[in-house]
Amino acid sequence: MYKNLMRKMLWACLTLFCATLILFVLIRLAPGDPIRLLLGPPADVAMIDTEAYDRKVNELRAHHGLDQPIVVQYVSWMKRLLQFELGASIHTGRDVGAEMMDRLPVTMLLSIAALALQIVLGLFFGTVSALRAGKVQDQAIRLACVTIASTPSFALGLVLLSFFAVTLGAYEISSDAGITRLWLPAATLGLMGAPPFIRIIRANLLSELGRTYVLSALSRGLDRKRVVRHALRNALLPLITLVALSLTMLVSGAVVIESIFSWPGIGKYALDSILLKDYPVIQGYALVMISVAILIHLLVDVVYAIMDPRIGRNREADLHEYA
Repeated sequence: MYKNLMRKMLWACLTLFCATLILFVLIRLAPGDPIRLLLGPPADVAMIDTEAYDRKVNELRAHHGLDQPIVVQYVSWMKRLLQFELGASIHTGRDVGAEMMDRLPVTMLLSIAALALQIVLGLFFGTVSALRAGKVQDQAIRLACVTIASTPSFALGLVLLSFFAVTLGAYEISSDAGITRLWLPAATLGLMGAPPFIRIIRANLLSELGRTYVLSALSRGLDRKRVVRHALRNALLPLITLVALSLTMLVSGAVVIESIFSWPGIGKYALDSILLKDYPVIQGYALVMISVAILIHLLVDVVYAIMDPRIGRNREADLHEYA
């Protein structure tokens, strides 16, 4: 198990390095100049004196190291990363790491609340759909899943925001990160992510209910609810991977929902920085999100090995056989 974990950690470091290199190059190749976006149009800065405007652009570009070759910029950025520094924002001048740490807990709070709602909805409706397979309840749940999965997140968010904030006046429109403002964006993300949970739980539970041990237990007269609980427990193991994927997507992909509900998380911060071509912030955001995704998947492997030790043993046996 430990050798397998160390091997995965080495691959994770290599993946992180390759991802940072690709993202750094792609960000630099994207159209737009962050310095000119910072200064604004020449007419607003230097009136008709374009030479003064160009001198200011070159001065700021040299100050932020953007006048150097892209290879030199990447090496400088990697040196700062080894010192646990993400640089300073071009537009605010604040440390990117500090900005990220201020906003990451807010995004994690939203993501965990949404994930908890996804799991609850998935367990309840997935179980109901499996136990009522082919009946009206099952058809209604499957139709609702298809409808929600086909709805864009921004459309559902705008509809819910309009209904609860404008029509009912039950939701406060502000930029605070209080608990009273958490429920609506969390409910939106929870509803958007619930259909995969419902479908997987339904499929796994139906598969378990058709196994021999379940049929024999029911034929011996055991309580149906008790048998279903045991079958559901066996059907939940593949759910670990889905939980990890969902949490990764929630943390890194809540940009739209955070922007709609003005939730001051890391996603909204990144979106504002992308519009301004703030290179240090975009690079820092991408690095943090990739690191979070890799860490979550490493934790999933550990949880799998703990819950089902056969997985780790089978993988090691396969490697020895291959060798």
